[in-house]
Amino acid sequence: PIPTSAWLPEPAKPRFSVSLDIANALNAEDTGNEELLVDFEGYHLTLGGIEALNKDWALRLDLSFIYRSGGVFDHAIDEWHKLFGLPRAYRPLVPDNNISIYYARADTINYGSNQSVSGIADSQLGLGRQIYRDNKTAVSAWGSIDIPFGNRRELTGNDDLDYALWLAGSSRLGDLSSIDTNIGVVFPGDSIFPDLDTEDLVAYGHIGAHLALNQRFALKLQLNGHSGYYKDTTMDFLGSSWILIFGGSVNVGRCSAIDIGFGEDIDVGASPDASLLISWKSHTAC
Repeated sequence: PIPTSAWLPEPAKPRFSVSLDIANALNAEDTGNEELLVDFEGYHLTLGGIEALNKDWALRLDLSFIYRSGGVFDHAIDEWHKLFGLPRAYRPLVPDNNISIYYARADTINYGSNQSVSGIADSQLGLGRQIYRDNKTAVSAWGSIDIPFGNRRELTGNDDLDYALWLAGSSRLGDLSSIDTNIGVVFPGDSIFPDLDTEDLVAYGHIGAHLALNQRFALKLQLNGHSGYYKDTTMDFLGSSWILIFGGSVNVGRCSAIDIGFGEDIDVGASPDASLLISWKSHTAC
């Protein structure tokens, strides 16, 4: 599920957001029984809205769109890794701006694609309840269902329902800064491959800090993680993952803000090794 604020909106004051997540991946693994190559740049656009049903309940809808291609950032990311002495993995060995997705498992699964794809992806409908709220602290409980709008063959969805339950918490530090967290579980639907079963339950969460420099600018740091989604695999890319996101936020007027963040796979090989997040969102108090 998309990170959720612990502060539910007030009645007749809906909140909206627009987020673009750009992930650049180059991951290759061969365990003998399994082979994997993931080389692409993905653009994930999400349009979100939260509407209060009353003072204690709110409804959330997030519509997602995906564009996946060879991209344009391969060279820049490789130079970034060289500049800071980060692992370059397979980047010196493959052409820039290439797209190739391949997974094989023994004699039962063989999937390959080098085509760009675009379209609507699985989207999310959620219901939240405010458990606790005062001037400094808030806790809300959420449940959601993934709506299978995506395409199984193009890896934009799994043609099945996924469910999630989680708690969102927030504690304000002074007037402008805060600590926020989500922690919960996902009950995945079917895998796109019949012989690669999903786990019955996946644990996930994040914790982040919003540290205001003044009324307009803030620094942000967030740690995201989840357990593995698939059974009977030793692939790092199909297992658990930890991602560190760092960046900042700029208030735009009184009622909205723009966030910019950069993600790094601190659990190397388990997720795309570079990502960029840009989002606009309306404020809780407006």
